[in-house]
Amino acid sequence: MQQNKIHRIYFDTELKVSKFIKLNIETKKRLKNILRLKDGSEIIVFNGDGNEYLSTIHYENESNIHIIKLLRSSKSKSTKTVLAQSIPSYKYMDLAIQKSVEFGVDKIVPLITDRSHPGNHQRKKSHWQKIIIHATEQSNGLFIPTIDDPEEFSNFIMRNKYEDFSKNLFDSSGREINDSDKKNVSRIIIIGPEGGFSKNEIKLAETFNWNIISLGDRILRTETAALVAQVILRDV
Repeated sequence: MQQNKIHRIYFDTELKVSKFIKLNIETKKRLKNILRLKDGSEIIVFNGDGNEYLSTIHYENESNIHIIKLLRSSKSKSTKTVLAQSIPSYKYMDLAIQKSVEFGVDKIVPLITDRSHPGNHQRKKSHWQKIIIHATEQSNGLFIPTIDDPEEFSNFIMRNKYEDFSKNLFDSSGREINDSDKKNVSRIIIIGPEGGFSKNEIKLAETFNWNIISLGDRILRTETAALVAQVILRDV
């Protein structure tokens, strides 16, 4: 839960102390009509660069916010977590993205697998980006996770873009998780769709030396599996 009752708002612009940021129509409507914040109200603003600021709202004349002071500053993590989520029905894809962002994922890759939900997935990217921003706002995050274009499973498995990452695919056919899987490294987590991976997909992953790991004997929903995998691999 968010500890601070002051609303946090993402702004896609440069932020610094003493600066005035002009409100566009959409943001003004959100602040005034949806959040019902009055003139002079305080909000917290951030742009994903690791800093957040206390600001005040001013609706008169040219509506803007005035940045008052720096509240927090943080550097990006040295290790990264990439969630490659096989696309289930969009309702559950939304949940997987939202909860993963709340937990601190750094990047999301929508994967098109043999049993993925059908559809024009590229048109959902802007929708998923909005979910990422709102989840970052409410979870107190300072960095905005990125999301790639949807990608075919086989292409993602075979390419060497993440050659320095620990590569983990979660499936009921896999081995038990061990201590070496939890080492402090950047990692990729691949989660299957509703119905799981096909045998050919598992075979391809094994051919390219991915770790095939089981989450136990319980059958988890895909959005639950995404979060559980991040929890059990997280450094403690």
